[in-house]
Amino acid sequence: MNKIFKILTIILLAFAATSCKVVSLRNFELKKAEVVKFDMSGAEVVMTIRNKSLFKVTLTDGVLGAYDEGKLIGEVFVKEPVVLPGRKTTTVTLKVGLRFPSPMAALRALNTLTKTPERLTISGYGEGKVLCFSKKIARENVPISKFISIFGTPSHYFSEHSL
Repeated sequence: MNKIFKILTIILLAFAATSCKVVSLRNFELKKAEVVKFDMSGAEVVMTIRNKSLFKVTLTDGVLGAYDEGKLIGEVFVKEPVVLPGRKTTTVTLKVGLRFPSPMAALRALNTLTKTPERLTISGYGEGKVLCFSKKIARENVPISKFISIFGTPSHYFSEHSL
């Protein structure tokens, strides 16, 4: 009976975490982010993140698409899961890949990123796991300026990192 009670308690806590917004974007604070590797196949971003929730969260999936005047020019996707321990500030390396709808889209992306990044919007999602439950958070049409304020201008990476 005691084991059943513990299992039910864990399930209820996990349900509360995923359904009742015990774990939400407000629980995470990005302290620092630095792109340490960048090329046309992907990037590695070292981030220091504070997880204020009680729960360990594993980022299992995510895709962010860059749109120029509503047309997809490229996507960044999570290559490997990242674990954020509960009630802790931790530094993780997020490995992401790049993909383009076509070779022409890759050229368009390069041109837009280096010359007129302010035209871009970002849409996508991140999916995380809390205990055995998954939660997906999506955002649409976020101005590129939000990312530039964190990571710097895209042209910075093309001049300082090898392609």
